[in-house]
Amino acid sequence: MVSITLGAVAMRECERCVGLWVEVVAFEKICADREQQSAVLGAASPAPARQSPSGDPSKIRYVPCPQCGVLMNRINFSRCSGVIVDVCKGHGTWFDRDELSGIVQFIRGGGLEVSRQKEKREIEFERQQLREEQLAAAKRDASLRFYPSEGERLGGLSAASGLLKFLLE
Repeated sequence: MVSITLGAVAMRECERCVGLWVEVVAFEKICADREQQSAVLGAASPAPARQSPSGDPSKIRYVPCPQCGVLMNRINFSRCSGVIVDVCKGHGTWFDRDELSGIVQFIRGGGLEVSRQKEKREIEFERQQLREEQLAAAKRDASLRFYPSEGERLGGLSAASGLLKFLLE
């Protein structure tokens, strides 16, 4: 891999497959800075005609992190972009050809904000469900404190019946 710079962001490029290795801080900078995004989009080029890769193209391949060698996780960026990237949480992200420009287009099209709003709604829904479950559990606990068990009720009734018999005789 060779070191390259897009805008002000340093990354590494595989000369063979034109994939990019972008470290965590550099990727965060690209996601947050429109100038960096413009640099990425400006560097994108049409894919050259080439032979299909060896092996089954539909087969999922996990690739190792170029820094630590551990197999990376494959994720759909922002859980809804449709761009599947390979991520090493501690080191960075591997982008196959044109995936980085696809993510930048997703961000610029408002996809990241839509994703964040969706996630906020999901979190609020889960909080509401938790509150309802806690309330229901508190009600169950309260009813157990005020209403004795069946055995205690029968014992109490039989004691009351015995007391009434004693008093009425």
